[in-house]
Amino acid sequence: MSEDAQRTGTLEELYRDQYRPSVRLAHLLTGDRGRAEELAQDAFVRIAPRIDQLDNPAGYLRTTLVNLCRDSGRRSKRASALPVPEARVSPPPPLPESSTAVWAAMQQLPERQRTAITLRFYLDLPDDQIADLIGARPGTVRSLVHRALATLKEAVPHE
Repeated sequence: MSEDAQRTGTLEELYRDQYRPSVRLAHLLTGDRGRAEELAQDAFVRIAPRIDQLDNPAGYLRTTLVNLCRDSGRRSKRASALPVPEARVSPPPPLPESSTAVWAAMQQLPERQRTAITLRFYLDLPDDQIADLIGARPGTVRSLVHRALATLKEAVPHE
């Protein structure tokens, strides 16, 4: 098997195994399903040229995806800080009926808290791996998760 064929096979396997989980992770981090699909695809494109050199392609893919989501969030914040022409101002679309109070509360969390809590409870990652992904210390991760949970507890009605 040629090197190109082997690389293609490895990428196809990774895509089959990790595309849906990657889209779900990006959706949880960005809150936008369409943007999540774009970011997941971008992550695959970015790792494709060096996939045969990676010891842990799935882990590298996840790290790339989290970084792309963070970059996307930064660009959105910068773009929202720019003045918008008045003619194009429109109210944000309402949340879908299927949205839960938890989903709405999650979208209100600061980006780092939302990222930390998503990586902890969705991917079940330990503090040290989350810290590596977001560029923080494990103690900071614990603090971010604690504050996020406290905010969610206040925001979500209890039954």
